[in-house]
Amino acid sequence: MNKFAVAILLSVVTAAPAFAASIKNSDASVQTIVVTEGSAKSQVQVAAGDTVDFCNSGCFVTFPNGDREALTGGESIEIKGGKVSIK
Repeated sequence: MNKFAVAILLSVVTAAPAFAASIKNSDASVQTIVVTEGSAKSQVQVAAGDTVDFCNSGCFVTFPNGDREALTGGESIEIKGGKVSIK
């Protein structure tokens, strides 16, 4: 029984990043987004060509163009040509 519990726990822990939102920067310069999770606010820099995972359990994001979005944690976001698209 303990092996079963450990297997389930490991499955949950390793699957957690799958629920994170990800942002891909397809622009030629670094982009900075502001992420607010609960009462904690942080800036996330995404280098040109990089993809970053964030927002594991819901958050608000302010994009470089000033737009704000509420995320649940499973979205794929791309910045391309200065525009943001959320899938």
